[in-house]
Amino acid sequence: MKGLGTRFVEAIAAQDPSDLAACFADDAQLRALIPGGLRERAGAAESASLISMWFADSTEMNLVAWSVEDVEDRLHIWYRFAGVEEGEPYLVEQQLFCAVADGKIARADLLCSGFRPRVA
Repeated sequence: MKGLGTRFVEAIAAQDPSDLAACFADDAQLRALIPGGLRERAGAAESASLISMWFADSTEMNLVAWSVEDVEDRLHIWYRFAGVEEGEPYLVEQQLFCAVADGKIARADLLCSGFRPRVA
């Protein structure tokens, strides 16, 4: 499962929605708790689109730290990006716990820190 998590993080870092969608099962379920509230999506394309949208306006995006671990029958994916959006530097961290089936994410629960202003 760790290879899937690595591909997931690399797809976000590359800002590649199609590679990100390839990490999800066709009938995937995504629940994301972000500072603005709960967001839910169904399907590979919709799930990847939601995540990609958060980073789409970034003019800089650097992967600061990340980890992929198995938690028994779940895949835990964690990453932190430092970036720039609309001239403002930010730091964001997201954690996902995923159920995996046939080598793809079937269900993911995501928790986001929000895009925090980065102090120089």
